[in-house]
Amino acid sequence: MKPNRLSTKKHTLRFAVILSALVLTGCASTQSTTSSTSASSASSTVSTVSTSEESGADETDSTGGAMNGTIGSVIEANLSFKNKDFYIDYSTEDTVKIDLFAPKEADGVKVSGSTVTITEAGTYVLSGTLTDGQVIIDAGDEDDVRLVLENASITCTTTAPVYAKNADKVIISLPENTESTVTDTITGTDGNDALTAAIFAKCGLSVNGTGTLNVNANANDGITSEDKLKITGGVLDITSADDGLVGKDAVLMKDGTVHITASGNGIKSTKSEADKGYVYIGGGTVNITAEQDGIQAETSVLISAGEVNVTAGGGANGEQKTGNAMFGGAQSTTTDETLSAKGIKAEAALDITGGTVTVDSADDSLHSNDSMTVSGGGITVKSGDDGLHADNTLTIEDGTIVVEESCEGLEAIDLTINGGTIDVTASDDGLNAAGSSVDGGFGTAGADTLTVNGGTLTVNASGDGLDSNGALTINGGTVYVSGPTSDGNGTFDCDGVFTINGGVVLGTGSSGMLKTPTTDSKQNTISVSCTGSAGDTVEVKGADGNTLVSAVAPKNFTNVTFSTPDITEGETYTIYVNGTEAASETCSGVVSGATGMGSFGGGPGNMGGQAPNGGMGGQMPNGNSDGTTPPEMPSGDSGITPPNGNGGTPPQMPGNTSDT
Repeated sequence: MKPNRLSTKKHTLRFAVILSALVLTGCASTQSTTSSTSASSASSTVSTVSTSEESGADETDSTGGAMNGTIGSVIEANLSFKNKDFYIDYSTEDTVKIDLFAPKEADGVKVSGSTVTITEAGTYVLSGTLTDGQVIIDAGDEDDVRLVLENASITCTTTAPVYAKNADKVIISLPENTESTVTDTITGTDGNDALTAAIFAKCGLSVNGTGTLNVNANANDGITSEDKLKITGGVLDITSADDGLVGKDAVLMKDGTVHITASGNGIKSTKSEADKGYVYIGGGTVNITAEQDGIQAETSVLISAGEVNVTAGGGANGEQKTGNAMFGGAQSTTTDETLSAKGIKAEAALDITGGTVTVDSADDSLHSNDSMTVSGGGITVKSGDDGLHADNTLTIEDGTIVVEESCEGLEAIDLTINGGTIDVTASDDGLNAAGSSVDGGFGTAGADTLTVNGGTLTVNASGDGLDSNGALTINGGTVYVSGPTSDGNGTFDCDGVFTINGGVVLGTGSSGMLKTPTTDSKQNTISVSCTGSAGDTVEVKGADGNTLVSAVAPKNFTNVTFSTPDITEGETYTIYVNGTEAASETCSGVVSGATGMGSFGGGPGNMGGQAPNGGMGGQMPNGNSDGTTPPEMPSGDSGITPPNGNGGTPPQMPGNTSDT
């Protein structure tokens, strides 16, 4: 346990919105079938995105990140898509066809050399090749212009190949079995305005259809809208010198497939107003490979459906983190702190209610500068720093979370687990509640809280398993923790009060920093000195011979701590290692057996008073009576295995690592 890991990492709690880059990068690859996963609602405030029945319907309800006039979570029910945002068969419409190889003037079309300018609302079908030219949309303020790209190729060496200068909205439609390409060379200008993308729109921009659009942005960004950027279909293959997709007001994706390879960020939204600056993914497939952040929002990110795959900063091994969990936490081996390489980052709120999210990032995989909530979906991450990190609150309601690799698995000031299935592998602390302005450390309890109310939590940590700079509370759920092998950390650790009031808890780890619950806990706990090796099966049985809980230990251990609702005072419980009796203990009260350091924050058995069973100065966890001889250090480490608690053969836990 370290006194304050957040301040060491320079993770500062920010309640005001700070401008930040927001980008989404994706891997360039062949066309893939669009997938869409149905949304799993987090609460009654999240519902299906509305679609206006009339193509000209007003969009004033698209408040996105607004919550009572303040910046908060994206409310999915407030997000609207018009019919014109989706693909419409244009064969029955009045259209203007433009052959880009030899463009001619027509109604709504002006031609000057290699520049084609569209001046009126309507549907324009573009085909052929425009070499070193530009397509400009300069229509009326209320005009909607639809560009249908039928195997069109547009390249320009002096400015943005496609420039929506003025319109109410521009819609790019990609017909089935077509492939079009847009390529730029340098960043152009229009007066004082820089056209910072190969496809640059000063108005709202939508992309739809089932065809393919390749964007080769050699100068800057791939596609940018200074308003909202909406994607409801098509296959977008974007390679960019900077960011992939930018919607300054918002980026909204309902369907389609997006591949992004970006030297900057993948997807980004940049405005800090209450109803802007957010990213919403409600379907489709997104593949991002970015040198910086995968997805970044100036306000909030909501993922409710679809498939999101992000590699940021070269992945978890792109920026190696090392350090001591007690003194300083993780440290970067590089001195360059200017670039952010997080998987998905939000300034105000990051919410995942459904879909599938896979992230491999050099920095935090999922990060919010304020709050994060997971209420559904499947999340798998590898991180060079934290798996899931929120500067303020992190709440898990439901869903499946696998942190395959991390410095710390889950981290926030207030960390609450209400449900879901969570599997964490960490080189430092598994779960860490730290960062409060009233933070603990070395005998001082902070305002941080780590609370488990439900769900299934499996932790394999080389530092502390569950760590809080304030209170640590387990009220329910199933908790399996493989703690450290070194005696400088503990399976459970907190600077405040540690209580177990319910649930099934099994912890294996070292004995030197053993922490046991306080005697005001509402459920009995037993802690025993018991030695085992990596890969050994640990099983706890009652006097009747029934198994209460079992697990395969991923690392060597010298202590076993367990608590279940079935532990009764006066009954004897036996621990078996690989089927052989290794230790037994009779429940004599709320906390029985080996005694730990107690809790620093006051209460029965806390530091400074008598510990639950002799406490400090009494019998050491390994049975030494002089209170000074430390337990023998274990040798060798391995992976982790979760118990099944039913007396059967315990399954092997995923995410096995070696403890270094």
